[in-house]
Amino acid sequence: MLRSSSSTSSSEHARSRALYSRDRLRRRILSIGLWTIGALILIDTTVGFAFRLPVDSQRPSSTLQRYFDYGRSIEGKLRREVGSTPEQDAPIVEAGWLAKKCDIATSTPPGKLAFDIYGMSFSDRIANQMVRLDPGLASQGFGGPEAPPNHSYACFVRRDDAKRDRASIQVLGILASSIPRMETISGLTTSFEAPQPFTYPRYSLTSDAHLVGYSSSIPTQEDLRAALANPIKWRAFVDELATHDYFYAQPIFKTDIFDHSVLARMIRRAWGQRVSRVRTAALRAADGYSGAPEIAPVLRAMLIDFANRARTAGERPIVILIEDRGYGGTLSAIASPTLRAHHIDFINTSAIVSPTDTSNFLSDGHFIPAVDEKIARAMLDLLGRVP
Repeated sequence: MLRSSSSTSSSEHARSRALYSRDRLRRRILSIGLWTIGALILIDTTVGFAFRLPVDSQRPSSTLQRYFDYGRSIEGKLRREVGSTPEQDAPIVEAGWLAKKCDIATSTPPGKLAFDIYGMSFSDRIANQMVRLDPGLASQGFGGPEAPPNHSYACFVRRDDAKRDRASIQVLGILASSIPRMETISGLTTSFEAPQPFTYPRYSLTSDAHLVGYSSSIPTQEDLRAALANPIKWRAFVDELATHDYFYAQPIFKTDIFDHSVLARMIRRAWGQRVSRVRTAALRAADGYSGAPEIAPVLRAMLIDFANRARTAGERPIVILIEDRGYGGTLSAIASPTLRAHHIDFINTSAIVSPTDTSNFLSDGHFIPAVDEKIARAMLDLLGRVP
């Protein structure tokens, strides 16, 4: 009996020690976890304070300040960049609005051959090189940052419908990497790290092959300012994006408590990049844009209408197919047959320089100046003006 009692006591003592050890381990894990969380909060708060952006969105910010803010929600960035007056807006806010950029007439200097060019920074750089090589030319640009074809076409149509004075040559620049944005109605959703607020129509074809455009309820910079100050108008705009903009994603668009955390912003930045990659890949699929079967016919219809309108006005239409890095000959495959069939003059940059040769590009994705010059010379040759 004594042995049995001793054995029971020893067993109970062992169990007690095991329970004590497990309890001690749990407390230690909890303590480490709390210290870790506390350290992360301290680091997050310190970094956020040390590299916070200037209160005035027009003041320049440092590389690190921008880096730690890239993951802020699109709405969060927008509310910071849009001021209570146009003078308080960040520079990006005024870029690309159709009413502001396109509702102007072309002014041709005496003795110059003028051309209007619609597009983005790539087309602007080519136009600048053309004028540099041939001082007898004059150009006027109409476009926006990374503007997709639907923006450029809408700008041209807006000027045509208003019967604005235009140059005798109308040039439409189309950037291969901007083709996915034909499925959007704003520059906000495809530029997560640096949202571009301007809006433009998203086009589709009717059953009888006519182009129709859906435009958002925010056509101007002032409308955007008013919507941000009015919850009902802002909700309506967000609903439009959710319905008509392929790249809209609520977790990266809407402002929330995580906008105040550096670590959360870094996680959201990675998520935003993933959303863009996955959705773009889904559109492009393996054979061009089979993931969005309406893209190719809509683009072809825009090219045909652009040329027809220009010719009706007595102007010469020209198209530049700009194949930038990573897009091979996809754009040319979609557009070139239509341009040839309708006898529309065009140049294809991939026939001049390889889009797969990284030495042809700057770190920001643009062509190096020597490539811009080659393309400009090809344009001058098309115009019959070889310097």
